[in-house]
Amino acid sequence: MLFSKEVKVVFSYSTPPYVFKDGSGIVLSIVKEALAHKGHTIEPIFANMGRASELFRDGYVDATSITQTTSGLEAFYSDDFMQYHNAAFVLKKRHIKIEKLQDLKDFHIIAFQNAHLYLGEDFGRVARLADKKYMEVADQKQQVLMFLNGRTDVAIMDRHIFTFYKNLLIQENKVDKNIEIELIELFPPTPYKTAFKDEKLRDDFNAGMKHLKETGRYDEIYNEYSKKYFEVKK
Repeated sequence: MLFSKEVKVVFSYSTPPYVFKDGSGIVLSIVKEALAHKGHTIEPIFANMGRASELFRDGYVDATSITQTTSGLEAFYSDDFMQYHNAAFVLKKRHIKIEKLQDLKDFHIIAFQNAHLYLGEDFGRVARLADKKYMEVADQKQQVLMFLNGRTDVAIMDRHIFTFYKNLLIQENKVDKNIEIELIELFPPTPYKTAFKDEKLRDDFNAGMKHLKETGRYDEIYNEYSKKYFEVKK
């Protein structure tokens, strides 16, 4: 008998071009089409990363996207299905010199929610050493605005999310369009999984992901958003 269902999946609410609340976005499209390969539909639920873990842990949803095994969730984890390309951003006018990860501890840092868990043990130690100079926020538009307004020294986030919100804030006349930014490469690409309550759903998702990649549809999804917004690295 065919096993198909509507799957409640949590997506991070402030991560364009990966997720938009209108049901589009790179990640949302990939998850939707991967599950559709086995006849499933999705009901997207939008929440910040911390709340997403709570919803999953408490059984309100069937799956949560953009997670890792380090999340501590008891789940059936999918294969890696996408990557974030995180970096450190500084304002050029500040003349901040950062050459290695450990240098971050001397500066005020604003990072995305749960960055201390998802960016590796070395970054987790830096976050602890920075102590009160380190903070994480769920709203990444606010994160970019705080950084561009000079309220922190360093922003840690995915380069494409940063670019999206920087351009949006310029369009909204909230930041100077001529502001100069320096991107510092400190992190390898960060792979992410989708966590499922049900093992069969996890297996169906993995099968769907394999199909998307074999048929070229996976690359097509990335290219659609690349053309619409900017070059997106996988």
